[in-house]
Amino acid sequence: MPTGIILALVIIGLLMVVAGLLWLLFYSYAVRMSYRLFGRPQPRPPYDKSPLSIDQNTIFGRGQNWFYSNRMNILDWQMTSFDGLKLAAYYIPAAKSTTRDVVILLHGFNDAPSVMAAYAQLHLEKRDCHILIPHMRAHGMSEGDFVGYGLFDSQDIAMWMQYLETRLGPDLRIVLHGRSMGAAAAIITAGSGIAPDTLQGIIADCSFDTLDRQFSHLCVRKYRFSCKPFLSLVKKVAMERFGFPVDKCSPLAMAPRISVPVLLFHGTEDDLVPSEMSDNIFNALRAPKRICLIEGAEHCMAYNDAPEQYATEIDKFRDSLSDNEWQRLIGKY
Repeated sequence: MPTGIILALVIIGLLMVVAGLLWLLFYSYAVRMSYRLFGRPQPRPPYDKSPLSIDQNTIFGRGQNWFYSNRMNILDWQMTSFDGLKLAAYYIPAAKSTTRDVVILLHGFNDAPSVMAAYAQLHLEKRDCHILIPHMRAHGMSEGDFVGYGLFDSQDIAMWMQYLETRLGPDLRIVLHGRSMGAAAAIITAGSGIAPDTLQGIIADCSFDTLDRQFSHLCVRKYRFSCKPFLSLVKKVAMERFGFPVDKCSPLAMAPRISVPVLLFHGTEDDLVPSEMSDNIFNALRAPKRICLIEGAEHCMAYNDAPEQYATEIDKFRDSLSDNEWQRLIGKY
């Protein structure tokens, strides 16, 4: 065989080996990224305990301090999810056991459920109500090896609502109040048709519109360029390893199906979840709706940066649910 042909075959073989190695590297990085995005952020602790130190420079830190200062008055609830996971929740009973108002607070990705205590204080200051703060799957004391991003959590939330009915009786008036991933979970729950009739309203703070777009945004934010081929592989791995259909995780797709009033919050300087995502959800909603953009606030900091405005909007929203004057909600502030 001529030397030139042998040399060409060798070069082709080397190129194939290099291409194979590059593909293996590309695929292994996609697998690592999938586990980083979907894997449990923190190990499940053996028991719930207060952090060694709490930064009280924010309203959320002060709320967390209030939570652990009153921990003995907060009950621990547990139930089993549709797929066999042991899920945990904090329950703060209303002052009057006959109260029918309930607020379910839904935390974000890698959040401690106790951070939602600041919102619990806000609601309790306005009116007597029961408060439930679930540990989202794969967070805190709840079991789970991968994060639900609101899609799997919507099933859990609907079950928590049914669980509340068994413990507190029928005719409840439930409001879902979530931030970030918890906001997305609230919207998906309301639009999926699985929530019981006791659901009265949604408060969503800094929700993404679709998980696909959120991942794309984070990719551009980190690497400064679009990574569509890489993200396509990550989504494929997520489906293979976790059974998670990323394309179906879409609060935006669920928004037109929601029939209860919705109040949206977002900070204009949110670099993690752009405020335009809440705009997109707002425009897709057909139910009574209102959006409140907090100027200069970063991700999930709307309440901290504008507490009076945030509290006023919450109060107006809760009043509108009580007297059914939903028309007051329609608008953009």
